[in-house]
Amino acid sequence: GAATIAESLINNKRLVSMTLSYSYITETGWYAFSSVLCNAASINATHGSNHILRCVGYTANISPDVITMLRLNCGKDKSHVAAMKILQTHRHLDMRPLFDRELDLLPRVVAWLERFADSRPGLKLSSIFDFVRAMPMEVVDGIAGEKKGKELRCNGL
Repeated sequence: GAATIAESLINNKRLVSMTLSYSYITETGWYAFSSVLCNAASINATHGSNHILRCVGYTANISPDVITMLRLNCGKDKSHVAAMKILQTHRHLDMRPLFDRELDLLPRVVAWLERFADSRPGLKLSSIFDFVRAMPMEVVDGIAGEKKGKELRCNGL
C-alpha cells in the first residue's frame, strides 16, 4: 500500500503533488513517507531525501513529521530545504568523515553553519571543537606557525 508508494518516491525529481484522499494510511505507511521525505540514517541520506514532494492531498491521521517535511519541501531553494532537514534531524553533526582533509574543510563547515544554523550556535562551536579535538597539534602548530619569525615590539619601551 502506502509504503510501496512511498518507496517509489525515493528518487523522485518531478512529482510535486499527489492525492491520497479516501485512502486509509496506517502509522506504518506514514512512517514510510516520513523516511522518504527525510531519511535520518545519516547526513548524506538526509541530504539525498525527497525534497520535491509538497502535498499528498490527505489530512486525516497524517503524521506530524510528514506535515513538517512537506512544508519544508515547499521552499524553492532545495539546498536550504536539505540543510534545514539535516539540522532538524541530526542534533550533532559528525565531523569525522571530514578529518582526512585536516583543517582545509573547517572554513567551509563554519561558513555552512553560519548560513544555515543561526538558531543553533552551539552546533557551530561543537563542530569546531570536534576538529580541534581530532587534530590538536595541527591547530597548535598553525597558531604557533603564524607567530614564528615575527618580532614582538613593545610600544614606548
